[in-house]
Amino acid sequence: MNKFYLTLLLSMILVVSWTIYLTQYDEKNLSSIKYFTVSELSKNVSQINKMKLGGRILPDSIKINPDNLLEVSFYVYDSENTVLVEYNGIRPDLFKDDAEVVVTGSYRDNRIIAEELQTKCASRYEGDLKNKSSI
Repeated sequence: MNKFYLTLLLSMILVVSWTIYLTQYDEKNLSSIKYFTVSELSKNVSQINKMKLGGRILPDSIKINPDNLLEVSFYVYDSENTVLVEYNGIRPDLFKDDAEVVVTGSYRDNRIIAEELQTKCASRYEGDLKNKSSI
């Protein structure tokens, strides 16, 4: 076998191996983030490295650390379950009791260590546009 065919064969093996690796690496892939509800998270999930969670902030559960005003903990709930979220960073303007939130972070020890916190507000500006005859 000459050098050309050997190089071609090794290149093909490398491409096929890389393709198989990428298709089988789904569970630990850090580029894909799975979205959970609070109910889904409470069903026998022990640890998740990267995830998103959607729900509402449980009223009267927001606790801001008096020593570091960027540290906050609160509970996110859905119809029947709650989960503790700990976040260190600037909170969105609409962060308040019963607001819809999407939290990105990791799940360990029955709590979420949040890296990103967003509030959902689809209808915030609808009232401003209702009274306009033309835009």
